[in-house]
Amino acid sequence: MSRLVEDNVLLELNDVSTSFKISGQYYDAVSHVNLEVKKDEILAIVGESGCGKSTLATTIMGLHNPDVTHISGQVLFEGRDLLQFDEKGLNEVRGAKIGMIFQDPLSALNPLKRIEDQIKEVLDYHTEMTAKEKHDRVIELLDQVGIVNPERTANQFPHELSGGMRQRVIIAIAIACKPDIIIADEPTTALDVTIQAQILDVLRGIQRENHAGIILITHDLGVVAETAD
Repeated sequence: MSRLVEDNVLLELNDVSTSFKISGQYYDAVSHVNLEVKKDEILAIVGESGCGKSTLATTIMGLHNPDVTHISGQVLFEGRDLLQFDEKGLNEVRGAKIGMIFQDPLSALNPLKRIEDQIKEVLDYHTEMTAKEKHDRVIELLDQVGIVNPERTANQFPHELSGGMRQRVIIAIAIACKPDIIIADEPTTALDVTIQAQILDVLRGIQRENHAGIILITHDLGVVAETAD
């Protein structure tokens, strides 16, 4: 039996390194990382700005240009190495089985599309839901992440929302298909303390409901002490 199954391990990284090509030479951004994420676990990755935390997250998600990036090691999910997947294979995993909460919601959201349409994109790609089912799921998700008037918010554009509300929308997109793993890249950056606490409560609630494993990327040791296993 695979150790991933036997030990309730959802994701396992073995000796993962990521280097970027600059002026013809490769420079390490992430060097020889080993970690594992289990079901119902919040694992924190901690470090100062620029140390490679987000690079590790995007390495797991397969979001680097292979022409200027060299990645080695193994990223094992469901017993398979994601580093060996082609783009089609990665697209089947991204959003459906591994969700990512990006660090800057304003740049992650499309300024020209309404919130409902942006959440629907992941449902369009990964589900066979009807139009009504998708609409109902969008409203359910916005309510789940603590947005007070989900019907109104679904019809708005990103610039009409506060930073905390945009962050909640990004979380809604990440959890739309109830993924096994959620990568939360600095999910409370630039939010005031009250909103930070609410966002962390949302993540914990999602974890309990879906039995997900969460990778929490942060430089805030207070968040780590309060949240991580």
